[in-house]
Parts: sequence; C-alpha cells; structure tokens
Amino acid sequence: MDTLQADVNKFTEKLEDEVLGPIQGYGYKNASNCFLATSNKDRRMRQNCVERAMHPASQAAEYIQQEMSNLNERMNRCAQTCQDDVLGFSDSPTEEQRTRLSECADACAFKTKALLPDMMKRIETNLRPLVPPSSEFTRGTILHSEAGGTAGSNLAGQAPSIPGLPGGMPSGIGLTPGMANNLPSLGSLGS
Repeated sequence: MDTLQADVNKFTEKLEDEVLGPIQGYGYKNASNCFLATSNKDRRMRQNCVERAMHPASQAAEYIQQEMSNLNERMNRCAQTCQDDVLGFSDSPTEEQRTRLSECADACAFKTKALLPDMMKRIETNLRPLVPPSSEFTRGTILHSEAGGTAGSNLAGQAPSIPGLPGGMPSGIGLTPGMANNLPSLGSLGS
C-alpha cells in the first residue's frame, strides 16, 4: 500500500510540474495583464478578465481532481469487495481472514497502480487543448511537442471544454500554487 501512495505522490507531482504548472503559469501571466490594460479600470471588468485568464487552469485542475477521485473510488470499491468477500458478516475476523484481506487489499493496490500510466496519457490527451501557445511554459514537459513549440494553442479564444466537465466554471474560482497538495490522497485506503 505504501508503494501505491508513493507512486500516486510521484504521479501528482509530475501532473503539477508538467501539466498543470504550464497551464497555471500561462493563466497567471495573462491574469497579470488584466491589471495593466488601460481598458480594465473597472473592478468588475478586471475580475472578469482574471476569471477568463484562469479558466483553463481551473478547468484543468477540476479535471485532474475528477480523475484522481475516480481512481480513489475504484480503489475503495475494490477494498470494499475484499472486505465483503473475505469477512462477510463476521464480527471478529480470524487470523486467516486478516491474512486473506491483506492479500486482497495488496492486489487492489497493484491493480490501481497499473492504472496510473493510462490515466496520465488520458489526462495529457484531454488537457492538450489547454496547453499555452508559448513554449516558455511547456519546455521540458510532456506537453511540449517533438517538432518544437507546444502541442496545442487554443487559448486565444474561448477555452475548450474537457470531456466529462461542464463547459463553464463558476465565477471566482481560481487556482492556487500547490494544487497537487489538494488532490485526493490514497493514503487512507485499505487501512
């Protein structure tokens, strides 16, 4: 179980550094321009400008959170199935049942760990439309295309939506540094 948590931690760090970070950086850069523009002297206009600038980062964070929650739910369902299959309605498990439960929970962790590479590919594919058009934010990340430049550049107009998420975000939602620290943890599973 500890190796699964370590792998999930590495996974979320990689997501933050190589996927979310570039999208956040670009959003923060654009949001700062909202305060420089002479046409944005009105507070409401500035706030709308900041929300538009941060919309792709908010969408990306919500999508990653959704994927992590789905992974967590799968692990929990597997662990619950183990408990139901091994313990049934037993009030006091025997040593043999505890051993079988531990083995089953370890198998759940192994299955969950095997899902991480495909999940990373899915996240990368689904977030590619949100990639900043400037290689300044993506150089050295999985989002930087092989041919030079970035893999996508759809931020000029309205931000594209991500499969499984609503097209719009509630107003006032921003992304804070250290987003991966707020993603669901698998540390409490199987305990």
